[in-house]
Amino acid sequence: MPPTLDRLSQRGADTVLGEVLDASASLPTTIWGFGVGGFLRALVRAGQLLDRPDLIAEVRRRVAPAAVQAADPADHLIPVQVLLALDDVEPLAGALQTCRRWADTVSRAPRVVAGQPRVHRPDLERWHGTIWVDCMHTDGPGLATLGRVEEAVATTVEYASALQRDDGLFQHGFDVLSARGNDVAWGRGQAWAMLGLVGTLHHAAVPELRDRLEAQVVALSRYEDGGRWHTVVDDPSSPLENSVSAYLAWLIPRAVAAGLVDPAVQDLAGRARTATLEALDHGRLAVSEATPIAASRAYRDRPTGVHPWGQAPVLDLLLDERTP
Repeated sequence: MPPTLDRLSQRGADTVLGEVLDASASLPTTIWGFGVGGFLRALVRAGQLLDRPDLIAEVRRRVAPAAVQAADPADHLIPVQVLLALDDVEPLAGALQTCRRWADTVSRAPRVVAGQPRVHRPDLERWHGTIWVDCMHTDGPGLATLGRVEEAVATTVEYASALQRDDGLFQHGFDVLSARGNDVAWGRGQAWAMLGLVGTLHHAAVPELRDRLEAQVVALSRYEDGGRWHTVVDDPSSPLENSVSAYLAWLIPRAVAAGLVDPAVQDLAGRARTATLEALDHGRLAVSEATPIAASRAYRDRPTGVHPWGQAPVLDLLLDERTP
């Protein structure tokens, strides 16, 4: 286990970052899957900051075919941040058109039930009435980044209203047909929700969203287990899940810096950071695999491995600490 970066020389910190990059760059990705966009964006960021054009070229190789594909029902998963990041480095054919297509897909998603949130995939029989907390990390921030701030706020408020429980934690899924959620405070789902809240608030100061973020952070602080959280946050008998620590270690300092949450939670973020670094195995962070919405017991036995959605927050955390 590596020591925390507080005790590392810059050379030691660079070694840890290098190990994480080595463990990440060759990971397979599904274009597009939940959590993949943040991972590819982090690789582009690393390529720019570390003068590693090979990383940017690899992301471009993976993304370019998808940037010019025909419209597809799954377009709601396209993470505009990585397409725009690539376009900033060197214009990517079709990127801006794809981003606009994505925004239209999100904004025009149907309301299967009047008065209930929009449903992105009514074409999927099993999920035709379902909304996922996962979508919070793509939709609000993506719309806001494209300048569609009013739509971003409306989308994020709508999701959060359906998915946030009275205790401040977010449930994984909500069925608009029954108007009921699955009531499972999935660990990584808290990160998806926080990404959505922070990413939208970065573009619009919305008191309701700020209050929801504060309530979530307070709730997470109640269930901290030495800088770590369980895969079902409020079930201490469920396995610990490293991706939660990694995302909170990265996101909370950003939320503090933006004045969105109480600075006192920096201590919590520090413990999450220490737990994340201690969990690294030669740059690899073991996290649970992709997780469908289910009853609570189904979250207990998810296999773990090295996945893009686990490496992404580690990369961003280390890159933040390297950036002046």
